[in-house]
Amino acid sequence: MSDLAADHGDILRPNRKRGAALFLIAITLVALAAASYVALTSQLLRAASEQTPQRATFYADAIDDALTRLEHLPFVLSTNPDIRAALASGEADTLNPLLADYAQSAEAEFVYLLNRNGLTIASSNYQDANSLVGNHYTFRPYFRDAVAGGEGRYFAVGVTTGRPGYFLAEPVRSLSGEVLGVVTVKIGFGDLSRVLTDSGELLLLSNAQGVVLASSDEALTYGQIASMTPDDLLALRQQQQFGEQVLFPLDWTEKTERRITLDGTSYVWTPVSLAEENWTLHLLSDVADIRRQAFLYVAVGIITLLALLVAAAIFRAVQLRRALTISNADRKRLALEIEDRKRAEQKLEVARTALARKNQLAALGQMAASITHELGQPISAMRNYLAAEEITRDAAPDSVLPELSGIVSRMQGILNQLRQFGQHNPNADISFSLQDTIRAAQQLVAHTAQAADVDIDVQMPDHTVKLKGNPQQVEQVVVNLLRNAIDATHETDVRNVTLTVQDTDTQVIVTVADSGCGLGDYTVADLREPFFSTKASGQGMGLGLAISGQIVNEMGGTLQARNAPEGGAIFTVTLPKDQAIDA
Repeated sequence: MSDLAADHGDILRPNRKRGAALFLIAITLVALAAASYVALTSQLLRAASEQTPQRATFYADAIDDALTRLEHLPFVLSTNPDIRAALASGEADTLNPLLADYAQSAEAEFVYLLNRNGLTIASSNYQDANSLVGNHYTFRPYFRDAVAGGEGRYFAVGVTTGRPGYFLAEPVRSLSGEVLGVVTVKIGFGDLSRVLTDSGELLLLSNAQGVVLASSDEALTYGQIASMTPDDLLALRQQQQFGEQVLFPLDWTEKTERRITLDGTSYVWTPVSLAEENWTLHLLSDVADIRRQAFLYVAVGIITLLALLVAAAIFRAVQLRRALTISNADRKRLALEIEDRKRAEQKLEVARTALARKNQLAALGQMAASITHELGQPISAMRNYLAAEEITRDAAPDSVLPELSGIVSRMQGILNQLRQFGQHNPNADISFSLQDTIRAAQQLVAHTAQAADVDIDVQMPDHTVKLKGNPQQVEQVVVNLLRNAIDATHETDVRNVTLTVQDTDTQVIVTVADSGCGLGDYTVADLREPFFSTKASGQGMGLGLAISGQIVNEMGGTLQARNAPEGGAIFTVTLPKDQAIDA
């Protein structure tokens, strides 16, 4: 009996020792983790305090660059003779398109001109519903500074548009030095806000009165870091600096020189003053994020230590897992090779299809030449016979046998398309006016539009846009797009077609939009297929867009089509700017 008790005691003693050792290890790991967490948190906070000034200075420099990006433009405009003459005469209507071009080229939100009384007499947004023309801005400090002969700079929320911006103003002087008015450029705050948002950090930009002008968190914009003095409130109301925006106090408390709390959250605070304005950029680093980072490092360290302790026990499992990983990698590589082969076969099939299509088009060209040669004279003879019969009967054109006249006209149109299909003579490329070509095309479809009761609205730039190419082929493209647009409105109550020409820095864009039923499920690739047509039988061969697409491609451009959100279709012809010559 005593021997059994002794054996039992011998078994329990190693278990107790093992349990005590495990408990001691656990206590040691917990103590080590706690000490490491405290030390690492303190170190990371010090590192954040040392590193954030560099990042904050970088963001401040980016904001300064955004504010000074167009500081030269007001001075350049103030020396423009046309602007001086407009202020001297009081007639500035002709300046509106000029200011619009400047605003578009410089990517400014507005460029506008005020006389000495603060009345806006010309503006780049003169065509908008909220045009600045006719508004007074004498209450703005930038106007008062500029009309006094200095340089005006000011942040404000637009009283007309409700959008924030940075205003740059410069006096316009006569040759004798007298101030005639003020030219102003507004830089939208959109780019500046994107600088803050894209940073991935919590950034606030405040003015001298403590109002947040912009923030990476939009909910903080127009919040107040500090209370304003009565003088500041009076000036704010008189200058209408923030328009209809409501300012609200932020839950902002400065704990130490580099620590603040905002809405109950503790941050490492790094303020940096801007060079161009009396503004301050605040970089806020969440202390909770730093603590989480320290906890993560400690957890990784403890897990690594535990992994080292059990590494010997799981070595064989790791080896097996590695072999399984290699096997899976081989299987994935084989699957990728199979996919690559399938894609190669698909590309080969596409190439075969394209080659077959080219052979078909080559045969089509030969057949088209034969058809036009054989049928051209009989159709001309039929048209002459009809004309002779009309002359004999003293009848109006197409009034004798109108059905036969329509058939002959349709046959002649088909032959014309066949003649033009595939034609291009590089020697015929000349420099021509795009506006003249569009007007000629408009005249060609005028009768068709009038018969279909369709209004064609043409909008083109005032300056001449010249292209190098074949004007007859470009005219053919425009005629085809206009006729397709007219046909598309056949079954609609509202029949409108709009042709717009845009002359940008890099492209010339011709857009034809209609109020028809749209493209449906078809794409521009479907519509450009030879002999593909959505019209009723007998109303077209489906070659128009195929020919037009070929002409545009040969000029180095693109032909695109899409459905308009409000209904109808939009066809867009885009030519690269290197094909255009400014007049």
